[in-house]
Amino acid sequence: MNAQGNLHIEGTNSSPTILFTKEGKLRIEGRLIPDNANTLFDVLINWVSNLNSTRVVFDINIEYMNTSASLQLFTLLMKLEENCLIKDLTVKWHYEEDDEDHYETGQIFEEKLYRTKFQYLSFV
Repeated sequence: MNAQGNLHIEGTNSSPTILFTKEGKLRIEGRLIPDNANTLFDVLINWVSNLNSTRVVFDINIEYMNTSASLQLFTLLMKLEENCLIKDLTVKWHYEEDDEDHYETGQIFEEKLYRTKFQYLSFV
């Protein structure tokens, strides 16, 4: 595996703040409605495919995401599962207390992923 540094992308009105550390602490936070989800997620997918960490904790705190971004986020999670170096993978799925749709999206992702443990964290 190639050594890689941390990845930090500042958020905008349409894309989230992203902070991925080589130690396996990943965070994506904000609005996820980028003009081109593929462009953003190609960078993220490449980064996690080369992550050399045995334990990953991924905080996902998205206030809103469109359909294409949701599909790309699921692809990113699948790539994390495919990384055989990762032995312990936890997603902390943050959602607004009354946002059933966002909560259910996390549950759908969890059902389709086999090695990933989900923790659901609601906020007001």
